[in-house]
Formats: sequence, structure tokens, C-alpha cells
Amino acid sequence: MRMNWRRWAIGAAAVSVLALTLAGCGSTTPTTAAVPEPAWAKANEAVVPLPASVLLNAFVPILPNTAYSVYNSQVNFLMYKPLVFITGTDGIDLSRSIAQSIAVSNNNQTFTVTLNPKWTWSNGNPVTANDVAFSAVLEAASCASGSPYTYGGCTVGGLNPIGTVGGNGVGWMSVSAPSATTFTVTVNKPVNPIWFEHNGLGQLMPMPASVWEQAAGVPVTPATSLTSAQITTLLNYMGGSSNTNNVMNNPSAAPFAVVDGPYLFKTMVPNDYWEFTANPNYNGHLATIKTLVYQYYTSTAAEQAALEKGQLSTGYLTTASLIKKQTTIAGYTLKTGPPGFCFFYINLNLSPLAAGGNGIGLAFQELPVRQALQLGIDQKAYIQVMGAGYGVQDYSPIPPSPVLSIYNASAMPKPLTYNPAQGKALLLANGWSLQNGVMTKTINGKSVALSFTMYYGTGSNSTANFATLLQQDWAKEGIQMKPSPMPFGSQIGLNDQISNTVAGSWAANWYGGWCYEPDYYPTGGALFTATGAANPGAFSDPQLQSLIEASYAPGTAAQANASLTAYLAYAAKILPGILWLPDLNTPGEVSPWIHGTIQNFNPIQALNFPNYWTISAP
Repeated sequence: MRMNWRRWAIGAAAVSVLALTLAGCGSTTPTTAAVPEPAWAKANEAVVPLPASVLLNAFVPILPNTAYSVYNSQVNFLMYKPLVFITGTDGIDLSRSIAQSIAVSNNNQTFTVTLNPKWTWSNGNPVTANDVAFSAVLEAASCASGSPYTYGGCTVGGLNPIGTVGGNGVGWMSVSAPSATTFTVTVNKPVNPIWFEHNGLGQLMPMPASVWEQAAGVPVTPATSLTSAQITTLLNYMGGSSNTNNVMNNPSAAPFAVVDGPYLFKTMVPNDYWEFTANPNYNGHLATIKTLVYQYYTSTAAEQAALEKGQLSTGYLTTASLIKKQTTIAGYTLKTGPPGFCFFYINLNLSPLAAGGNGIGLAFQELPVRQALQLGIDQKAYIQVMGAGYGVQDYSPIPPSPVLSIYNASAMPKPLTYNPAQGKALLLANGWSLQNGVMTKTINGKSVALSFTMYYGTGSNSTANFATLLQQDWAKEGIQMKPSPMPFGSQIGLNDQISNTVAGSWAANWYGGWCYEPDYYPTGGALFTATGAANPGAFSDPQLQSLIEASYAPGTAAQANASLTAYLAYAAKILPGILWLPDLNTPGEVSPWIHGTIQNFNPIQALNFPNYWTISAP
């Protein structure tokens, strides 16, 4: 099973790609006997399992950072079309985009998007530039201090409150919709057009403005004329935590009936399943599968039991089964292939107030401490324990695979490979000493021990096993870590519990990693800048900040490539508030009755496009 969270699921990202075991098209173990038609095939419905203990809990395209996961993003892409569609090689496909063309002017500061008039909402109304502006205005407003909730993509592509410049040096100065099919964004300084088209325009997902305004009780008005009070009302209605009637997790609410994507929400049973049906008015490739079901499971074992009963169209095996080579399930084919565009890590909280202010955040601020922690991670063992041997070591924020059309990170060096003895020596050489078996040091007049709790996801025995192994390896260095299980939704919820003024309730959080959506041009602006929305651990480094900002600047392809390389090399060395983990690529099971799952997985977006799937006899 592949686990990828966008934004810590990234979320930053933290994660089993909602390819959910469909992430590839490589080797296969074919079935040999005729496969009886399963019940789901007879009903012309695809049943896909969610990773263990993962819930779908946010349906508004402006996903908040507390629910900013690949899984919720997958649902967004079922119901809504993006302004620009990012391809599986990290390009832009305008034939699958709301945008028909993009013109760059004003010394690489103004981007004018012409919409393709073929796209309509499911109620028959056209998708307009005002709908695009509506999403842009609300996303930007949610990034302001005091917003009812914060959009998870804030700072990506320079997205901040309109008219302001964020900590990454770029800001959206204005957005406008001068005609029904023309949308314009102007930024404060010249930027790399490829970066902005991917990371700025690439995160906009139009919403039917008039539908949402009416539902929220706001007078229907041009998006750029919305008052701050009206914007607050809309954000509260969409997902404000203080509004008990918000519709974030209520896809049955009236506004969700009007979409421009290939699927409509049909029904759900909380903690059980979520069901979607084909949108007959979709202007793109119409789905032929009548019903799409995402099924919840409390554990990988429960999911595999359903797989063995033939109840799923695709599925994943427990790591234990893969390790034991118990991979043959009647009626399915085992497949593996390229991973999603994601990297994985353990998040460290560098705030002085981390874990209640006991000093562990100050310890994590020291580079030798982070390096010692990294030296205590056995990536080879991780690949075996977590992925049954399927995976590659990774020590960089851009994974070695897939290879992008805009950058190839496959040759990045691998510093700080597993060596607990070296890690222990590093700590001793930098003022730490063993006291009662735990490394201790006086920092700012306070005795601080390298002792902390690390949260990890529930539902998988392999995850618990590696957490225990990591505990033992760090103990060899004099580092005391207590593993503590926590559901995925609660883990990414911790990311809002850290700031310079509010004590964080955590020290270390292992919830997966980051999939590059919407920062498809992988500069790290949301991840590692001091104000990045996906930087919950209060990491800050001026040199890394400068390298990230340099990657935004206009220039030749060679200059852009050099900027990314410089950023990656420095990030790999300083461990920017995270500890690198391998990139797993475990195989999954696919029924021969369902077709197109592998071919229509987009590794860059880490998403499936089920409207291209079909069901028929093998």
C-alpha cells in the first residue's frame, strides 16, 4: 500500500496515494483461471478502499490545512475541474483545463487566462471568469490572520491576501475578471512563468460563485466586489470552525449539487463509505461506470479480508503478506509501477514552545541534533518493514522518481545514511552528554534531554513495527523516543497547533509526507519558508529562504535548473525541520474486471481519474 498525504497528506501533504495501490504499470502476476463476475461488476460500480483509518472529511475545493490530504483532494477532482490540468510528466494540458490559453505580459508579472467556453456547470450554466475569481478571492482571503480557516495551499505560488507580499517575496497584487471568459492575475515582481503557471494558476479550482453566494446568504455579486464581511460569511459557511452549520464535511448540502467535474456526490455513511455517480452533463470524458465507492477500513487486515472476499475492484495487501510472499488472491492481479510525485518524512517541531515548552524544540533547532536523528534512521530496514522491500532511499525534497519534464532529481546524493555510532559521536562533539542513558545539554540555562514522543498513524502493524525499531535505533545514540499511535485526521490536525505564541502539543509527528499538489513546480515555498503553510514545525533558515526565492525568478531553463539544484543540495544537508524517509512503491491488487486504473493514474498529481475506467469481462 502506498501512503502519501498531500501537505503533511501531505499532509503537509502526509499518505497512500489515492491511487490506493494503482500507482503503476510495471510487472504483473497474471491470474490464470477464469474469474467469475463479482457483484460490484454486475452492478457496474467500482469499489476502492481508502488506506486504513483514513476518512474523507472535506469536500469544498478550498481545502483547509487541517484536512489538506490527497484523499480529500481526490474527491475535489471528481467534482470540480482545475483551471489548469497538470500532466503525468508535470506539464500543462490545456485540452483538459478550464483555461484555453495563458498569456504572460508586463515583464512576467501579469497572467491573462482565456477560458474555454465549452465547460459548463451541471445545471447548464457556463463556467465563467467570475467563478475563477471567486475561488481566487476566497483562497487568498483565507490566508489572512483571523480567517475562519486557512486554505492549505497558502504561500504556494505566492498566494497571500490579495495586495500583500508574503514571506516568500511574492504576492498577488490583483485579480480581475474583465469578461466572462477572461481572468487576470498580477504579481508584485517578475517571476518564472512556468513556476507561476504551475503553482499559482495550478491551484485554482473554480466554484459556481452564484450558487455558493446564495447558499451562504450573501447577495450575488462579482467576486472582486465581495466585502470583507461577505467573504468571512462565505468562509464560515464553507468550513469555519466556529460555525456548527458549515458544509465542509456535508457533501449533501445544496451547493455540492452543482459541479463541473465528472462525478456528482450521491450518498455516504460516516466511517463506512462515500458514493459518487457519473455527472451526465460533464463536458469532458464521460464516465461509463455507474457508481464509484470509496470504502473505509479500520486496518489493513480488514481491507485485505474484504479483498479476499472479492468485494473490492482494487486493493492493497498487508505488508506482512507481501513480506511472506502471500500475494496471490483469487480474482486479482498483483501490479506495481511508478510512484507518485511525493516525498516522505518525520516532522519535527522547532518551536521553543514545542511539547509544552520543555526545551525539545530548542534541541531540534540544532543541526547536529537533526543530523544525529537522521543518522539513526535505517532506510533499508524501513523499506523492508514498511514496504516489503519495494521502495528507494530518499534524502531530498524532490523524489528520485518520477522524472519530471522540468527537472531530474534521480542523481541527488545520499548524505547522512544510517550510522548510529556516528550520530552518537556527533552529539557528544556538540556539547551533549549521556545522563541516565539520555543525551542532555544545558540550553538557555535550562537542562534539556533528547526525550520526546513521536506520533504515528494507526491501522497498520508495519507502521507500529517500524516505530518500535526506530525507537531502538535512536536509543543507541542516547535519544529517548516514545512512539504513540494517532489517527491520520488527528495527526494533520496537529499542524495548526504551533505558532510563535501558542505552545504546540507535539514534538515529532510521522504521518507520511508531501505530494506536490498544488506546488507542481517543486520549489519548497510552502514547505520550508518561515511562513509556509506546510511548515507546522516553525523551521526557519535565511539561506534556504533565499535559495527558494531564487527558484521563483525568471531566467533560462539552465538557470531554473541550477536554482532547483542549489535549493535541493542545501535542503538535503540541513534537514529543514524534517527527517528524510524512503519513497515506497508497494504493489497492489487489481481485478481483471476493471480496466484503465493503472493507465489513468497521474503520478504528479497523485490522483486517479475514474471517468476513464471501464468495467467488462477480462
